[in-house]
Amino acid sequence: MSKSWKRFAGALGAMAMMAGAQAADAPPDVKLMQLSVGKIELDKGFMTAMVDVGTKIKIPVPAYVIQHPRGLVLFDTGMNQATADGNCANYWGQGLCGAFNSIQGRDEVIDRQLKAAGFDVSDVKYVVYSHFHLDHAGNIKMFPKAKHVVQKAELRAAWWPEKFQRAAYVMKDFDTTRDYDFIQVEGDFDLFGDGTIVLLDTKGHTQGHQSLQVKLKNTGTVLLAADAIYTAENEAGVIPGITWNTAASMQAIDRLKQIRDARQGQLWYSHDAEQHAQNAKTKVFD
Repeated sequence: MSKSWKRFAGALGAMAMMAGAQAADAPPDVKLMQLSVGKIELDKGFMTAMVDVGTKIKIPVPAYVIQHPRGLVLFDTGMNQATADGNCANYWGQGLCGAFNSIQGRDEVIDRQLKAAGFDVSDVKYVVYSHFHLDHAGNIKMFPKAKHVVQKAELRAAWWPEKFQRAAYVMKDFDTTRDYDFIQVEGDFDLFGDGTIVLLDTKGHTQGHQSLQVKLKNTGTVLLAADAIYTAENEAGVIPGITWNTAASMQAIDRLKQIRDARQGQLWYSHDAEQHAQNAKTKVFD
């Protein structure tokens, strides 16, 4: 074989290896959808500590669907269906509903939101929870066959909450789920090992709070902060009103901002009405 032919063959081999590497590095076909699962009426001071205390506001409650080749992933489940259509007090009680009033029609509950998006509850293979508060894990019982992914510290906090952390954990939401298929993670966790869906440890709001990083081909990196960051005001420096550990909460905000900047991505807050409405204009992010 001539030297020129060897060089040509070597070049072809190198090109093939590069193509293979690029194919391996290419993210799978992942799509992200924001669902609107009602609103909560509360004192703004719960969102922004010592700012606008006493002012009642209505905040959106989101959930997210992620389509991945390995299975359909749901991030959070909203408020329990029993609070829909004005029945908050019948389920949460007068005291809790006085502080956090659930405002959702039956069609806004997660099962019907999934149906409107083209899915059935039985299609959901993984349910990832930012945490177990009443507006995030309310409908866990709708997914008995799914794998439930939660920080181990959060699961323990929900089942055995500290004295002053009990109110936002509604035991009726998850009292019969002890035998569910829980994946209890500790810290950051790459759900499928391909970098597309990564759980991020953002404790502070609760002992085991986690956010979600989603890598999309066209949109890029989207960080679903959940209650690590309620609104744009929190990102700008206003301390969140409800925290298990305020110092850890502020560290979580800084961490998410740093990841967003490093990835040149987007940071989605949990209860920011303006951002929620803007995201709702796009049905599917890919």
